[in-house]
Amino acid sequence: MNRALAILLAAALLSAFPGGNAHPAESRKNRREQARREQARTEAQARERRVVSGCRKALQKDPQDLAAMVCLGDAYAGGRGIGKDEAEAVRLYRRAAELGSAEGRYALASRLVSGRGMAPDFAEGASWCRLAAEQGHPPSQSLLAFLHERGMGVPKDDGEALSWYRRAAEGGDVAAQKLLAWRYMEGRGVPGSPADAAAWYRRAAEAGEADAQTRLAALYREGVGVPQDDAESAKWYGRGAHGGSAEGFAGYGRALLYGRGVPQDEAAAGKWIRKAADRGVPEGTFLMGVLYAYGRTAPREEGEALAWFRRAAAEGYVDAQLQLAGMHLQGRGAPQDDREAFAGYRAAAQSGNPAAQAMIGWMYETGRGVPADAGEAVRWFRKAAGQGNLSAKEHLRYLERLPAPARIQPE
Repeated sequence: MNRALAILLAAALLSAFPGGNAHPAESRKNRREQARREQARTEAQARERRVVSGCRKALQKDPQDLAAMVCLGDAYAGGRGIGKDEAEAVRLYRRAAELGSAEGRYALASRLVSGRGMAPDFAEGASWCRLAAEQGHPPSQSLLAFLHERGMGVPKDDGEALSWYRRAAEGGDVAAQKLLAWRYMEGRGVPGSPADAAAWYRRAAEAGEADAQTRLAALYREGVGVPQDDAESAKWYGRGAHGGSAEGFAGYGRALLYGRGVPQDEAAAGKWIRKAADRGVPEGTFLMGVLYAYGRTAPREEGEALAWFRRAAAEGYVDAQLQLAGMHLQGRGAPQDDREAFAGYRAAAQSGNPAAQAMIGWMYETGRGVPADAGEAVRWFRKAAGQGNLSAKEHLRYLERLPAPARIQPE
């Protein structure tokens, strides 16, 4: 082999491995992207310096300009356009607070509560926070609610906390809106109301909060608190995903994969699903198993599918527990093992899934994976039937028609 050919082959081999020389076009693209990032960073820093300069000039013109005072405090606190200096930020916030600025009072209260830039003092923090809250400042109202909820610097008072959370939410504080939504969904301190939960999630979602967008999408997907609507679900999942919600990645990926509420696009679905799985989202992990199990945007590979389903099942994802149990029961894509199947169905059944509860009933009825036990069978069938599972209702009718002493008496 001549020397020139050997050099060409070595270069080709190096470019095939990480750390090898990049293709000239790829290298140029990377340099352009790096240059764009550097330019954007330089422009952002220049804007921050202009903001600081403007705040300084405003304060020189009017030493009691509250907006400029808080603006400069924020710059010192974040090190934006000026050297980071928490002590100077606190000094400016305190001066603004003393002059009546709600923003200054909130910033000072936040630091007194957290101990950022100063020694923590819950009582003083709560005092400044209340002054700002009574001025109608939503973030301060939300913080005051939190302090009452935890009894930090103020008496612990759930009623007072709820009152301030509601005022903050009505004033547009998205954190308070999400918390109220959660309370209504779980019935924590308020009567359980999925419809009210959906309404509060919608307000936060419409304000652009990605997590709220994803939660609202999930309610539309399941028809909880709102009418079931695949198109609305896909719309809000899409907004949440593009806003950076990891759960949104998975929900939007599922919608694209099955074409529910949005045109089917398996290639795009695969990208969103992998992003969710990379972030450790159980639904994304489960959907990765689906992609490998059925060869959707990935080679069909039962071993890979099984590994992904096991990971999602271990994280408590019910769909994965059901899928894994079915695979073991049928010996399809996993070793046939009735006991493993029973364990999977039991995990899903204990989470309240009616299909899994019906399967547990059937396994007790037939002695698959566990000793036959008509009493346990009917107990699980009744749980599933109580949630409307038709198969469980049929099995119950059959068992209750059995002649004595095998007949199971109704409870």
